[in-house]
Amino acid sequence: MQTESLYSCPNAASPVPLNSLTSTPGFGTVTPNRVFVGGIDFKTNENDLRKFFAQYGSVKEVKIVNDRAGVSKGYGFITFETQEDAQKILQEVSDSPHYVYLFNT
Repeated sequence: MQTESLYSCPNAASPVPLNSLTSTPGFGTVTPNRVFVGGIDFKTNENDLRKFFAQYGSVKEVKIVNDRAGVSKGYGFITFETQEDAQKILQEVSDSPHYVYLFNT
């Protein structure tokens, strides 16, 4: 399956699944099927992200994190309807310039 890219960044690191890290953060709320996406272009909006990630499965919710002035911080969260859809993105983005992590319960 060929996928479109949100933008190109030659110096970005490869994505790493959260469950391969030695420890998980001790704060925040874990939402099933939620994927962290970093390296988002500041001009990208939530509708753009929804359209992009819909190619991997049914998107339940999209959230780009903004600062107090309403400017994107360059990261956000995609919540998929199913665990299988959330896992698809991890399998597909191994060569992506974006940071993608799956938060498991």
